Amino acid sequence: MNLADFQQLCRDTCIALNYPDSDALGLTNQITLDGVDIGLFFDDLEMNDRLVCYVDIGEVPTADREEILARMLAINLLTGTKVSGVYGLDRQRDCVVFMQHFLYPEMLTGTELAEILSGYAKHAKAAQKILMNSSREEPLAELLAGSLPINSVALA
Repeated sequence: MNLADFQQLCRDTCIALNYPDSDALGLTNQITLDGVDIGLFFDDLEMNDRLVCYVDIGEVPTADREEILARMLAINLLTGTKVSGVYGLDRQRDCVVFMQHFLYPEMLTGTELAEILSGYAKHAKAAQKILMNSSREEPLAELLAGSLPINSVALA
C-alpha cells in the first residue's frame, strides 16, 4: 500500500459511513463515530504493510482507578495480540485506548473498514458502561463478551 492507496481507502470508508467530510480520515487520521474518536494511521516508509487503529474508550474513572487498569491488563492477557487488539493507557489524556493493527490493508475495502470502525465505536460505547465500571464483578471473559457485538469476532 502507498499513501495514495491509504487516502483512497480512507475516502471510501468515509463515504461508506456517510461521514460529512469524505476526506477527513485521510487528511487528519481521525474521525468521530457516535461520539467515539477513532484514529487510523499509515506509515508508508516504515510500516507500509499495515494500518494502525486507535479507539478512544474513555477517561479512566478516578474511583477504583487501579481496578479498572488491572482489568484492562488482564483483558490483554486473555485476548491481546497485534491481530486481536490490545488496550492501553494514553497518559497524556488519561484515557483507555484500544489499539489494533490491520495487516495487509490493501485487502480491505472502504465498506469493510467502515463496518469494522462502526463495530469499534459500538464496542467503545459498551466498554465505557461495562469494562470501565468497577462495580461489575462478572468474570472478565463475560465482561469482554458483553462489550462486543455478536459479529465482532470478525472485526479484524
